Amino acid sequence: MSAASTPGKTRKRHNAGPGSLERRIRGSYEGLPNSERLVADLLLDFPSHLATHSATELARLSGASKAAVTRLVQRLGYQSFAQARTDARNAQQWGSPVYMNAADPPASARSAIEAHMAADLDILRKTLEGLGQTAFDEIVTALREARRVLVIGHRNSALLATYARGQLGLLRAGVELAPMHGETLAEGLFGLGAQDVLLAVGFRRRVPAFLSALELARANGVRIVMLTDPSGAAMAARVDWVIPCHCRGASMFDSYVAAVSLINFLASQLALQLGAQGRARLRGIEQLHEELGDLV
Repeated sequence: MSAASTPGKTRKRHNAGPGSLERRIRGSYEGLPNSERLVADLLLDFPSHLATHSATELARLSGASKAAVTRLVQRLGYQSFAQARTDARNAQQWGSPVYMNAADPPASARSAIEAHMAADLDILRKTLEGLGQTAFDEIVTALREARRVLVIGHRNSALLATYARGQLGLLRAGVELAPMHGETLAEGLFGLGAQDVLLAVGFRRRVPAFLSALELARANGVRIVMLTDPSGAAMAARVDWVIPCHCRGASMFDSYVAAVSLINFLASQLALQLGAQGRARLRGIEQLHEELGDLV
């Protein structure tokens, strides 16, 4: 884990949005010669091949010629095959599932399970081994001392943000989630100041509102903790602490096993810092569970 306390230059990210290649192909598909259409069909089924295969390999897999691959790439508006490959690789880094798909499935269900387990264990190991205890202790202290802790997250990160809010809210008051159902993000962010902490969960394929929230919080002096995948390092200058978390698993979809583990560990460390205060809150909540009978 790294702490980003000194502003630096934010790197510009290539915005190869989802379907960039597909849109180009579909826009030209009707006018493609048969040889180029063979290559186009292959890339529509397996766009990740553009990132991982050479022009010769694409020609062989599609049944076309290498010249047809080159002509198609140029027809799609790329200056070269290398530029097209860079676009596809940026889409992979960005996390688009269609660029993670593989043409060859595992040999068996057992081998698929083993590959999935091995990948999850690897990202969990890399994430936890990368934690820096000093900076992590600073984060826990900030969460303990804050007047208000606001947790945000969008898309898949919303699930993690909800989990984080639930765990931290068991231990201390003033932990909120934004936006709540029926509210806007602005309503949740309103009133945040230097005494507060924003826990921003932002894994790749982030929405513009996430970046806007970081800018607004920073302008108001809010201390910001960001839980993110390695690509989020580009936003380090906008926050006080970054907790990098690996998420690239074995399948086309990202894995958040390490993120859930980190949130669990963060809550357990907060409980240790709060001591008797945190335990008293937990006991009070458990007593209410019994009185209300809301758990079976």
